[in-house]
Amino acid sequence: MKILLVTVGGSPKPILTTIETLQPDRVLFLCSAGPRGSESQVIGTGTPCEIRQGAEIIERLPNLPIQAKLAHFDPNRDLIRIQNPDDLSECYNAVVSSIRTLQQQEANSQLIADYTGGTKTMSIALATAALDYGLTLYLTTNTTRENLFRVERGEATERARTALITVDRTIEQVLPRFLQQYNYPAAIAELNTILRSMELPREASRRIRELRDCCLGFDAWDRFNHVDAWRSLQPYMKADEIRPLGLFLKRVISSRAAIDPNFFSAEGMSGHGYEIVEDLLLNAERRAMQDRYDDAVGRLYRALELLVQIRLLQTYDIKTGHVDIQKLPASLQPKYDDLALKSRDGKLQLALTRSYALLSELPDDPLGQLYLRYVDRIQNALQVRNYSLFAHGFTPITKTAYQNLSNVFADFIQAGLAAIVAPAQLTTAPQFPKALSL
Repeated sequence: MKILLVTVGGSPKPILTTIETLQPDRVLFLCSAGPRGSESQVIGTGTPCEIRQGAEIIERLPNLPIQAKLAHFDPNRDLIRIQNPDDLSECYNAVVSSIRTLQQQEANSQLIADYTGGTKTMSIALATAALDYGLTLYLTTNTTRENLFRVERGEATERARTALITVDRTIEQVLPRFLQQYNYPAAIAELNTILRSMELPREASRRIRELRDCCLGFDAWDRFNHVDAWRSLQPYMKADEIRPLGLFLKRVISSRAAIDPNFFSAEGMSGHGYEIVEDLLLNAERRAMQDRYDDAVGRLYRALELLVQIRLLQTYDIKTGHVDIQKLPASLQPKYDDLALKSRDGKLQLALTRSYALLSELPDDPLGQLYLRYVDRIQNALQVRNYSLFAHGFTPITKTAYQNLSNVFADFIQAGLAAIVAPAQLTTAPQFPKALSL
């Protein structure tokens, strides 16, 4: 079903033209109320529609539904009355309310709008609501219009060119809100809708696709699909907003490949080796920005765990998932032999706390020594995590609890990186941008 919303002003002819041209199955009339309002043209009896030449009435005609032969017109359903046609808020809210009702009750219908008639405020309200809710807009006018007040003769209904308006509004208003929230699925959906539903000039289409590709890259990266993220972002490495992120991503890929036996990519670039830890810290920061504190704590915990795992592997060739006791100092081997014997299969695996305990027992390890200074604060913070729903309990993590835990974990990790990474290699890892211009 095709449903037309149309503003009604002083002249009936443009409305009849748009109905004849667009052939809607149903028409909703936006009218000013009262005896002097335009609603009389829709529900008035006799001949309420007037054709004027200047101030002179030259013809009187029946109401619009009769003239347009709208057999199914229902004034209780299809008349939108406006008490003050110069009140933009009232006009806009009335139109939006009708659109929402139609979208709920007539979900499979095509909604279109013609904003030719009515007061300027009514026209603005209908056009704005149509843009906001995705209606196709039309305008009935004459290319050689002689009367600035109304369309009188020789008029035609044409589709209004709104594509570039929608593109501009999306890029300048809608997209920044999503980027501020790191809400890439919503941004991608919005950009894809424009690409699917509109015929765009080549340059506008290119810009939307580039923004969509970057959002796809950030979304993949946000879900730790680092290789897919690189594939989406790599074509835009010349952009100032993307290049620092792309270079960091390449180091993250290399860092992950060195610790993850199931991950391989030729796209990596050598760094200090702990970039995957920095990546988790930034991911935790984004989850906290979305008030997803349990998720954020999960990332912080994994970053804390990865820091010690990478340190033990990179510096001592010790895998926490299967410790080769022969690689430990001779003085520590008996202790860890006993731990291996007590394990279920004789395979010694070290969880987070035991991994740091081992590191602190290795001679003069700076990260291990730092852990000894933080150990009480880390253990207290771990209790908050352990009692959460995503660990071993049922207590949701509040903003305050997250901040307290982050102050311990993130501070320790940053101090740890500063202790074990050469200053020339330790740079500030970039967070995802909150705006994109390309």
